[in-house]
Amino acid sequence: MPVARNGHRRPLALLGVAILSLAATLPIALSASRQAAAGALITAHERTSVLDALHSAGSLLVVRATDPSGDAARLAVDGDQATAWTGRPGETQWQWMAAFAQPVHLSLLRARFGISPTNGVPTEFRWETRPPPPDGSGCPTAVADDDVWVAVETAAQTGLRTAELPAQPTRRSWFVDADACALRLVVDRTNAGPPVVHEVQAIEGARDVLRDATARDDGAYPGFSASDAIDGTYARRWVGAPGKSRWSLRLDLREPRAINRVRLVLGFDATSVPRPNHGRSYAIAWAPVHYILEGSEDGRTFAPIASEPSRPDGSLLPLRRRLVTIPEPRKLRALRLVMSGATGSSGRQEAGAVPVVREIAAYAAGDTRPILASPWLLSINANPSAASHLTPGAEVTNDAYWAKFLQRRMAGLFPALRRDDRFARGLGPSGEPLEAPPNDEAGQALESIEADDPLLDAQLLSQSSPPPIAVLSGSDDWDYAIETGPDRTRPKQWFWNPLRDARAGGIGQLAPAVRQRVAPFLGFCGGAQILALLEARHGEGADNDRRTIDLVLRRTSGRPIRGFAPPLDLERAWPGEPQRPRAKIQFLPNDPLFVDLAGATGRSTTQSLPESHSDAVRPDAFLPGGPLQRFEIVATSAFCGPEVVAASARDSVVPNPGGPGWCNTVPEAFRSRDRAWPIVATQFHAEQKDFAVPAAGDPVESVADPLLFLAGAYESMVDAYVKLAP
Repeated sequence: MPVARNGHRRPLALLGVAILSLAATLPIALSASRQAAAGALITAHERTSVLDALHSAGSLLVVRATDPSGDAARLAVDGDQATAWTGRPGETQWQWMAAFAQPVHLSLLRARFGISPTNGVPTEFRWETRPPPPDGSGCPTAVADDDVWVAVETAAQTGLRTAELPAQPTRRSWFVDADACALRLVVDRTNAGPPVVHEVQAIEGARDVLRDATARDDGAYPGFSASDAIDGTYARRWVGAPGKSRWSLRLDLREPRAINRVRLVLGFDATSVPRPNHGRSYAIAWAPVHYILEGSEDGRTFAPIASEPSRPDGSLLPLRRRLVTIPEPRKLRALRLVMSGATGSSGRQEAGAVPVVREIAAYAAGDTRPILASPWLLSINANPSAASHLTPGAEVTNDAYWAKFLQRRMAGLFPALRRDDRFARGLGPSGEPLEAPPNDEAGQALESIEADDPLLDAQLLSQSSPPPIAVLSGSDDWDYAIETGPDRTRPKQWFWNPLRDARAGGIGQLAPAVRQRVAPFLGFCGGAQILALLEARHGEGADNDRRTIDLVLRRTSGRPIRGFAPPLDLERAWPGEPQRPRAKIQFLPNDPLFVDLAGATGRSTTQSLPESHSDAVRPDAFLPGGPLQRFEIVATSAFCGPEVVAASARDSVVPNPGGPGWCNTVPEAFRSRDRAWPIVATQFHAEQKDFAVPAAGDPVESVADPLLFLAGAYESMVDAYVKLAP
């Protein structure tokens, strides 16, 4: 949004309007032909290649299938996307297997499935590995039928509701952490026909040298041990002994190793604490307040390596996931984490609280493979907290409301989200708060923060390792204005200026993070509009704010944003409201975000992406010299009506073919052009709902279009994690 008013109806003059062609309504070519200047981008080291165990002559031993397709299994690793392994029709289970000449450390599995999104895509499957022999003798030269296979917990799919959709994503990725002598894909079900596998990648990552270290502490909470901090799992963790104010966790390596990177995951979970008057600030529950990471070359004398991170003003930076880089690698025999003080469940320092250490990992200086830690989502509630404070359940419930969509919608793409479900469990069917005790996986893949929290800035995002996929939500019932506050006659409706810095109630402090591309961003509706505003923000003050809003946004009808939008500006097509006509969205069928929507037929339009907004980003803002020239539009729709006007001389309108008035262009999806962390933004709400039935003229598989778009967006983020991994 903004603004979604459920009671408004679209004017009758707009019903049955034929959508104009993209060429007629959009004065900007939908192509990536122009490369805009990178501006103030933070330069990150981009990997030009990664080590793929399935495409390495020195690693790969044999590839085969267990059914009579046999040697054709090699077509899934021949480097040619046009070829594929296809399982034999009629089987009740299919198995594809690759064996390695020596043990490999797998960090990321990627696959491209299907003849098309509607045929040959596995829907019930699991990846398995054959572990190396425990005696360290290396991998056997033959694969026996009775070999022991271990299911990779983070790379399985069973029992998902989305698996019933007629179309499925063809590109998939799974972050794993496994030493393997062989890899196997076991498929029990597809959406149609036998499984088709075009290409598989098994990307090797840096191996944690602490995995076989000896861990000890000076006291742990009953039921937890020091070894839980280095077992490679998030759910098992070390917890300090109660009744103490200082704790020590020591890790002794089997032999001295030159180490240059140490990764920490601290605290039981992320939480939030109240700010004065309204709003909540990001905090970490059950975490050390202060700590020093130390190293020892002889196992007796320890020297500091790093301490808790801080901001330029000296205040603490609440990082849960951190990568400590040692500029000059040191040959260490032991590491020690010394902690003092701890936060409790509230996120505040409390007497009697104990620290939690989820993970400690260290990497050898000579290991040049990337650290491919599993991504995580940061749900950003892109609404003024002063307004959320007045909603049922106040800010906590409103924050959970937006986060729960991500958990429910992306769990099929991101397995860790299936267990990290506390936000979804915390709200009832009508949004009422429920008791939802946290489980062991709380905070593994999803955290929440408010957009106007002063802690949300470039430092928090860029120093997190890995940086989160920062997702800006849609909007509640508020509207853009120069000053923030409630409407005098309708106190539940608010005006908001998101361009102000957080201490003035806005989100402007996030502009450098957006402009410098310090993390991947994903924005929906109002969140997409705010990303556009932050990209365009160049100064402070009321005049600059108004000018930026007018240069970047307009009413859906083309008029300037002044006051709350009248009903004629509302573009709404929402599942469960069958009387409303759906927006016809035209997209680039070859773009990675939309290639699965295009499918086998190559269609370039859909009516299955929910809409609810009264404002839109201006298409002329993307033109050369415009404030959004570093973005490219990849999908549009037309908005038609008797009140439609051109927003500027460069924002053309065309006659309405279905009635009186004119039609203008709504940029439905846009993304950054830069070779950096990607930004993807949409006017539609793929993150919330699916239509139960296709619209007239759309194929039956179009009901899966929101899922397919989310999958394409997620895969674009994974591409970046591979290229920019430390």
